[in-house]
Amino acid sequence: MKIKKILKIIGIIVGILIILLLVHTIRNYIIITDLQDKFSQYSDSSNYYIKSIATEDNGTIITMEYYSKDNKQVVFLERNINGETSKISMYDDGEKTDTFWDNKENKIVQLDSETMIEINIYNRLETDNNWQTFLGSIFASVKSTNYNGKECYIIKGFLSSNLLNFESAEIYVEKDTGLFVKAIEGSTTTEREYEFDNVEDTVFSEPDISQYTVKAEE
Repeated sequence: MKIKKILKIIGIIVGILIILLLVHTIRNYIIITDLQDKFSQYSDSSNYYIKSIATEDNGTIITMEYYSKDNKQVVFLERNINGETSKISMYDDGEKTDTFWDNKENKIVQLDSETMIEINIYNRLETDNNWQTFLGSIFASVKSTNYNGKECYIIKGFLSSNLLNFESAEIYVEKDTGLFVKAIEGSTTTEREYEFDNVEDTVFSEPDISQYTVKAEE
């Protein structure tokens, strides 16, 4: 009788744990699929601005501003190491890319270079199908928070093709848009801002080339 009673208690405990796991998983699944749906309205945008500030534990700060409109794009990349800054600007008019380097020693431009940093709006919660989303929801932690005046979810432990799987990686996703506004991955913290349908053509005007030394083709 005692063994049966013990087995019954164990069965009840296991049943409760299964129910709690299901509640946890279904809650996460509903939240994450809702964020995926909200993000989809931005995935095909052709006119957008992204500002990203990445801060590393060693004090290095990398600020990136990216503008995209139709077939044009420009990126401003600034690196600050111990108060010393350097800047790279890349202009792509759809046919060629010109790259400008600015630092305290010199100013250099490479015309018609082959390199361009393209920053897409990507879903940090992307999965191939709903089944993957459900499986990822089992292990994920999803908590509400207010970040910079925005209602967000802090999501940890969700397996996504666009989320690097650091052991303690976490992302802040805005509830209203599905866009990530902060990510903590390893030793790097990244914050992002977005604007849509507000990029003007003037931002694609290149600096005065006469102020730069033209880099010879290699």
